[in-house]
Amino acid sequence: MDAETSPPSFETDIKPLFLRFDRDQMLFIFDLWEIEDVRTHSRSIYARLKSGDMPCDRSWPEEHVALFRSWIKAGCPD
Repeated sequence: MDAETSPPSFETDIKPLFLRFDRDQMLFIFDLWEIEDVRTHSRSIYARLKSGDMPCDRSWPEEHVALFRSWIKAGCPD
């Protein structure tokens, strides 16, 4: 992310990465479509995304994992 690039936003960039199936599978712990839940658990979500353990039915492409990491590094903005 360079100085001219705005940080990723939750609603526009992060939330759409989580499918309804992903959300439904994780609701017993947290809601992947709620920013406060994802902020609170962002480090553990990132670790599982990076390792390929999450989502449970497939691994994210590296660019999606990198986007999630950029969102965390930017302070988990709205």
